[in-house]
Amino acid sequence: MTTAQRRPWSDRTTRVLAWAAVAWTVAVGLALLAVPTGTSVGAASSGVGSTGSEVVTTTSHETLLEHEGAGVVALLLVPVVVALAGALGRGATVRRRRIAAGGVLAVACLLGAMTLGIFYVPAAALLLTAGLKART
Repeated sequence: MTTAQRRPWSDRTTRVLAWAAVAWTVAVGLALLAVPTGTSVGAASSGVGSTGSEVVTTTSHETLLEHEGAGVVALLLVPVVVALAGALGRGATVRRRRIAAGGVLAVACLLGAMTLGIFYVPAAALLLTAGLKART
């Protein structure tokens, strides 16, 4: 009885997966910067006493960039740089580099799961798959 040995995926397929991870991190970063992610509500009343007073409620939606400032751009670039480290290059170390980049991104996703980390899970999965299915 012999066991069937699975072939690794082609270099082209694993390269496409790695670049898909980069595209995902860029798309998520841009979406988090542009899409409103927070809501603030304010209330004000005019007048004295319970009669004749008017309550004005205002609601505003702000993006992550508006709420946190320009410093958040550097934070959103970190997953892009990690994914690029896994996608760039060829050679004997590409498999280890993709697995390492996917592992770093997966740990970051786990640590930041309550905030932004959950959005980057697909990129981590793509990089890990690209690394584990690459030729040795």
